[in-house]
Amino acid sequence: MGSSPDSTTLGCKIRRAFWPGLWVPVVILLAGSALSVSVAKRVAFQAETLAHQNYQQQHRTLVLMVLDQLYQHGNDVSLLKVPLAKAMPQHLHLRIDTLDRHTKRPLLELGSIPTPMKRHALRSELNIDGHRSMITTLPDARLLTAPAQHSRWLILVSGVALSLLAFLLSLYLCWRNQQQRKLTNQQQKDLKTQNQKIANLNVEKLVLRQALNDSESRSRDLINLSGNLIAELDDQGRIAYISALAADIFKQAPSDLDQIPFQQLVAQADQQRFSECLEAARADHDMTQADLALVGEHAEQNMPVTLRLKALTDPVRGIAGFRLSAQLKSPEVD
Repeated sequence: MGSSPDSTTLGCKIRRAFWPGLWVPVVILLAGSALSVSVAKRVAFQAETLAHQNYQQQHRTLVLMVLDQLYQHGNDVSLLKVPLAKAMPQHLHLRIDTLDRHTKRPLLELGSIPTPMKRHALRSELNIDGHRSMITTLPDARLLTAPAQHSRWLILVSGVALSLLAFLLSLYLCWRNQQQRKLTNQQQKDLKTQNQKIANLNVEKLVLRQALNDSESRSRDLINLSGNLIAELDDQGRIAYISALAADIFKQAPSDLDQIPFQQLVAQADQQRFSECLEAARADHDMTQADLALVGEHAEQNMPVTLRLKALTDPVRGIAGFRLSAQLKSPEVD
């Protein structure tokens, strides 16, 4: 039978959330738990062995004490009750029986235990001056098994708790590692996307630059082919750009005319008309036209032209400059 879609989806989510390090916390938990169980069993066995050795030592001590008391007080067992009661360990039962006659009644019996372990009873036979007696000690379950159980549970609980803590810590680190991997992958994707955008922008920039160069070249060609003088002035009427035809008209290179007031290139008689045309364009924000003559510093004669002037407006500064065209007039035939 196949697994249900819900369980499959949950498993995929867990693997996506913690993979590839999910096996690490699982191994830590299983190995830690197995090691805790193994150590707990070993320590419990050692504790139980020590408990048996301690019990045997207590039995020998009681036998020697009984033997010493009987030598001191004769064979009167009743005199042993007080000293033996003081030396009697906890969780131990002592019984002294005579072997000289058949009776089930003990000569002396000390210690009361709730859960005697009869299969661990120890017996020692004494023979003093022909009087034989049997000393029997019977341990309680708490004397032999309690230390082992206490050690077993202490180590088992501590080991499992530490294993669980290590499991949770490694699980958290595994989750952090996976989150970092996701973040790194996302950053790499974003970087790839941004690089692609930059590449596209560079292509667009190259295309726009080429288009701008083509447009500028086309504009210059059209200006040169038109036969008109084209110029751009700033808001004070100074030349910011002038076409190559200026070299033929004014006998000066266009670069030498940069930042020169255009009014200086107008004949003295027409400078007032040029100023009025400039102010009209500034006020009306429309194209104005005037017939006047241009003259250069090295020109041989005035050049009559039809001047068209248009103001360039800027939303912030208002009038940003002027653009003008001067069309040369053909000489009149008499």
